[in-house]
Amino acid sequence: MNNALNTIQAAKDGGLARLVRNGVVACMLVCATAGAMAQDRGPRRDEMQQQQMRDRYESRAQDRFDNRANEMRDNARRQEQIEDMRRESEGRRGRLTPDERRELKRQINEANVDLYPNARRR
Repeated sequence: MNNALNTIQAAKDGGLARLVRNGVVACMLVCATAGAMAQDRGPRRDEMQQQQMRDRYESRAQDRFDNRANEMRDNARRQEQIEDMRRESEGRRGRLTPDERRELKRQINEANVDLYPNARRR
């Protein structure tokens, strides 16, 4: 009978030991899996940060390029306007037409009236 109790007790103790052993093994597997997942996230996270940095740099470079292009376009327009004004002024070397002469005299008289309001008119 003593042998039977020892066997039953050993079976109970063995079951507890087996349960603890299986629990330890399960915890080790869970920790190993979590560690592997964490290692996988690290490089991905680094790659994502590098990609974000590249995207920011490229967008800033694109903005600078766009600003330069706009400045060049504006400068070209200004140069064209200056050249147009120069061509117009060079093309007007002849005499005034009678209408232009009358308009110029009228503008001069208006300016004189504004400059010398008390002067005698002729």
